[in-house]
Amino acid sequence: TAGFWSKDEILADAFGHGHWAVFATLATAAFLTAFYTMRQITLTFLGQPRSKAAQHAQETPWTMTLPLVILSVFAIGFGWVGIPEHFPLIGGIIPNWIHEFIGGTLAHHPKAVEFNVLPLATSLGVALGGLLLGWLVYRKVKSPEQDRLQIPLLKNKYYFDEAYNFLFVRPAYWISETFTYMFMDAKVIDGILHSLGRVSLWLGGFLRNYFDKPFINEFIGDGTGSVVKKTGRSLRFIQAGRIQSYMLVSFAMIVLFVVLYYFLIGGV
Repeated sequence: TAGFWSKDEILADAFGHGHWAVFATLATAAFLTAFYTMRQITLTFLGQPRSKAAQHAQETPWTMTLPLVILSVFAIGFGWVGIPEHFPLIGGIIPNWIHEFIGGTLAHHPKAVEFNVLPLATSLGVALGGLLLGWLVYRKVKSPEQDRLQIPLLKNKYYFDEAYNFLFVRPAYWISETFTYMFMDAKVIDGILHSLGRVSLWLGGFLRNYFDKPFINEFIGDGTGSVVKKTGRSLRFIQAGRIQSYMLVSFAMIVLFVVLYYFLIGGV
């Protein structure tokens, strides 16, 4: 597959340059990858159903199967595109056009690692060995409880959820309950709001007692009424219904008009 050839190139490069620790680490990782891949395949697809959900599982529709088939073609065949021409047996079967394509983008062409059968044998051995061991170990496992190779650290995802809960979730709850709610909200914010309420209540009482009642109500409201009432009482005699009073008022108005006319207009 494409993954095998890409892994094989990395192993060959580490082996060709004498990086033995890197080579051993990569080979071990490849073996574990093959082992757990076969574990997944065996527990999921091989043998009898291991759960009620698996017993009633249905085949996926073509809308999901078709993309997987297309991807499988590339996964199986795309790794053969870059096989060098000098590779034993299968070299040159498929033209190595990717070598020319990528090589044209490089300013300096690195020296190719000389072919050695040991990295290839190691890559093939760890892949097949991991697959075989995974099948032998898990072919008779009927439930997760029978998996004796389960490691608590891995099964619990390195206790990442527990660590995250301890380091972040619980401190966040403590901060929100103790600091944010009990201190900031209950004391600071509520204290400010209560203080503003008391100030507003005092200011409202002050304006009511010293501005609204004496000035608006008594001076403007009641005072205007009192002035109108007193004025009406003072002028009430004019509407007494006596002709003498009307004649007297008319005469007074004529005299006032003449005086004003004389001083304002006639005098000029």
